[in-house]
Amino acid sequence: MNKIRIWGIIFILLFVILITGNYCYRVFYIASIPKNISVRMEDNNVKITYSIEDKSMRNKIYYLIKEDNIVPTEKENDEWVLASNNLISYDLDKYVYHVFLKNEDDQIFSVEGTDKFGSITTLEVSKKKIYLPIGGSYNPTITFDGLGFIDDTISWTSSNNKIASVNEKGTIKALANGKATITAKMMNKETTIDVVVSRLITVKPQLYDYKKPYLTCDLYSKDDNDLMDEILKDRINDAGYKTRAGAVEAARFLTMEFPYRIYYFSENGRLATNGVDSEGRYYHVGLYLHPSRFANVGKRRNGPATWGCYMYSGPAHGKRRTGLDCSGFISWVLLNGGFDVKDVGAGLASGLDLTDYGKRTKFTKDLITDKKVKVGDLLSSGGPGGGHIAIIAGEDDKYFYVAESLWTPPNVGVVMVPYSKDKIYKEYYWVMLMDDYYKKDGNLTKMWY
Repeated sequence: MNKIRIWGIIFILLFVILITGNYCYRVFYIASIPKNISVRMEDNNVKITYSIEDKSMRNKIYYLIKEDNIVPTEKENDEWVLASNNLISYDLDKYVYHVFLKNEDDQIFSVEGTDKFGSITTLEVSKKKIYLPIGGSYNPTITFDGLGFIDDTISWTSSNNKIASVNEKGTIKALANGKATITAKMMNKETTIDVVVSRLITVKPQLYDYKKPYLTCDLYSKDDNDLMDEILKDRINDAGYKTRAGAVEAARFLTMEFPYRIYYFSENGRLATNGVDSEGRYYHVGLYLHPSRFANVGKRRNGPATWGCYMYSGPAHGKRRTGLDCSGFISWVLLNGGFDVKDVGAGLASGLDLTDYGKRTKFTKDLITDKKVKVGDLLSSGGPGGGHIAIIAGEDDKYFYVAESLWTPPNVGVVMVPYSKDKIYKEYYWVMLMDDYYKKDGNLTKMWY
C-alpha cells in the first residue's frame, strides 16, 4: 500500500513537473507567432494588426517594409523595426510596399496584400467642358497621380447615352442635340466632362462643301448666337488665343464648322476710314447672327442688318444679303484670334492695311519649296491701292487651302478654296510671312481634321 502511494505521489509529481516544464518552455523558450493578420487603409495610412500568444515571454514581433517582394533574411537585423501594441502603421507614398514580420526565433512571415494598397490623389481631364456637333467625337486626355499601388483602369459612364455616349476607351460620341455629363472613375477618384452637343455646328469635312446653303435672315435666336460665340471662343482657346493657330481656327470655324456660307457684301465703309460699322464687315468678337448684336455697332450708313439679311450696298448699287468682303473677313479672323489689326482694307494702300502686318514677300515657287510659307500666312493678289486678301488655313503635300471671301461666281462668299502649290503663286502675288507678328504658333496643325 505504501508502495502504491509512493508511486502515485511520484506520478503526480512527474505530471506536475511535465505540465510546469511545458508551461515554462512555452513561456520562456517558444517565440510567439503572429496570427490573425489583417490589413486596412485609412486616409493613405496602412495599418496592420495581428495577435500573438499573450503568455509568451518571447513575444516580440519585428517588421520590415520593402519596395520589392524578395523575402528578407534574418540577418538583416539593422533594418527590422520592433512593433508595439500588435500594430504596424505606415504612410503610403509613390511606391508599392511589401511588409514582412519576424519573431524572436527569426521566423519570417509575409503579410499578404500590402502591395495592393494605394489611392489616387489627383484625377484630371484635359477639358472640363466640350462642344460637339451631332456626329462628332472627342478623345479626352486623362492625367492622374497617386500613392502606392495604382490600378489605372478607367470606367466611363454617360448621364445620357441618347445625347452623348462613351466607350471603354473614353471616346465620346455626340448623338443628339442636348447636354450630358461624362464621368471617368479610377479607383477612389472620379472627374467629369460636361458635353454640349449642338445642331448649330457641323463636323468639319475634309473638303469644303460648295453645296452648303447660304445663310438667310433671322435664322438664329439670341441664345443660338450666344452659344455659337461660346463655341467659337472655345475653339480658338484650344488652338491658342493670340497665336497663329488661334487666327487659323477662326478662319476654319467660319468656313468649315459653321453650317452656312456667309455672303460676300461690298462694304459701305469701315471703321478705319469713314467710321461705318458692320456693313460688309463686322469688326467685333463673335458672330453677327441676331439683332442683339446691334448694340456692338457704331456709326451706320444703311444698316444695321445681321449676316444674311438684306441691306443696301453702295458699291453694288442695290440691296444685297449682308456678309463680309475679303478684308472684312480677314480682319474678323485676326481680331477673333486675338490680334487687333484695326478695321482696315486688303492692301497695298498708302495707309495702314492688312499687308502691313507681316513680312510682305513676293510669292514664288522657291518660298514653297523652302517651306517658308506656313498655315496662317496672309496672301494678297492686289496692286497699289487695292486688291484681294486671304489666309492660308490648311496645307497638304499638293495644296494650300485658302480661306477667303470671294465676289465672283461660282464660289461667291466665305469659302475654303484649294490651290495647287504649282500654281498658287500665279494667283497670289504676295505672301505676308507672319511669324514676327504672331510671335507664337500655338497648337498649330496643317489641317483641320
